[in-house]
Amino acid sequence: MSDPAVIIIGAGLAGLSAAGALDRAGVKFVVLERESRVGGLCRTEMVDGFTFDYTGHLLHLRPGAMKNFVMARIGDLLVEHERRASVFLADTFVPYPIQANFGVLPPPMVSRCIDGFRSSRSTTVSEDMVFTQWARAQFGEGLAQLFMVPYNRKLYVHPLEEMDVSWTSWSIPRPSDEEMEAAARGKSSGTYGYNVTFFYPREGGIDILPGMLAEGLDDRILTSTEVVKVDAVDRTVTLGGGETIAFEKLISTMPLPELLRVTSGLPAAVASTAGRLRHSSVTAFCLGFDGPALRDEHWIYFPEPAFPFYRAGYFSNISSGLAPEGTCALYVEAAHRADERPDTGRLLEKCLEGLRSSGLVPPRGQPISSLTLSMPYAYVFHDRYRKESLPGLLGFLKDRSIHSIGRYGAWEYSAMQDAMEQGVRVAAEIQA
Repeated sequence: MSDPAVIIIGAGLAGLSAAGALDRAGVKFVVLERESRVGGLCRTEMVDGFTFDYTGHLLHLRPGAMKNFVMARIGDLLVEHERRASVFLADTFVPYPIQANFGVLPPPMVSRCIDGFRSSRSTTVSEDMVFTQWARAQFGEGLAQLFMVPYNRKLYVHPLEEMDVSWTSWSIPRPSDEEMEAAARGKSSGTYGYNVTFFYPREGGIDILPGMLAEGLDDRILTSTEVVKVDAVDRTVTLGGGETIAFEKLISTMPLPELLRVTSGLPAAVASTAGRLRHSSVTAFCLGFDGPALRDEHWIYFPEPAFPFYRAGYFSNISSGLAPEGTCALYVEAAHRADERPDTGRLLEKCLEGLRSSGLVPPRGQPISSLTLSMPYAYVFHDRYRKESLPGLLGFLKDRSIHSIGRYGAWEYSAMQDAMEQGVRVAAEIQA
């Protein structure tokens, strides 16, 4: 292989978007992908006639250049949906977001929510708060204890008392005081959040998105090719087969801790940060059942500890073509610490019990198809150490012509559109 100007590690959305932008600019590059196919976690599996994504991959497109690009390429293959989501709490399906709809809960809980919110009005919300403080200040003690805190404890698995709130501004909406009061009276005050609408392929699953990004790049995407070493001094990467390739610029979308672990030539203080960047892992089950879906939601949140999963969703409510006629398809997601290895057989049984008890599947329902997914990197934990060290860390790598991007490369909580935009942006930056 002749040495390219740019090496891209990872053929997920960020890496493919960077590759496409470099291709359009005539820059020589190669994409190195460890898996046997492109897409990263944005991919689809076919099992027994069911179409299973790696759980909920829904395309939320903000107006702008990236939306225009996607719609021009595959817009005729996408369907726009209005979100149907809820929170299962106290045997009640509360329309999402709960902070705008808690009035449907049992009266004692409604009182607890609105009284707590009224008491919180005098509290100043600060970016220096940890998440538990912020949730109480933003929504009051009732909503914090019923949903905000227990749900996020399930999702992030690390102490929320150590989590900063830099990621909440775009992802957790807050209704106005008047809207919260209306919610307490059982009046819905509208829709909120970044995911009010979303796009999804009419058929075939989310695979269509990375497939579109990879079009015309096949000869420069090397799958089943693992990078085992990056030399930050000599600017080379070493592959699993022993081959060494030089680069002028490196774009990495591999998880940042993994990049640091395989990179030589870093000061000890920089290399040691790999062990201090925390995240949660996810084990998910994609399940097919005989009979129609028993609920019409796209997804449902489960904050209560009785349920081992934090979220469940119906694939077949998004697109009927994802399940054979007369059946339904859904997924459940359970988070755990990265150093834990759950007993997947036992976890599946507990998840099935939870699905039955909440009415998402029949009381004696058994799946006729299943797929177990393991996602070692799922949700970045935004603690104070990350907040203080990340800018300098990414800047240090960038000074050595190593650009770490994407959800796990940039070590952040972000959406698919963000990954694609980062890819295009870094491609432009390294040409400047």
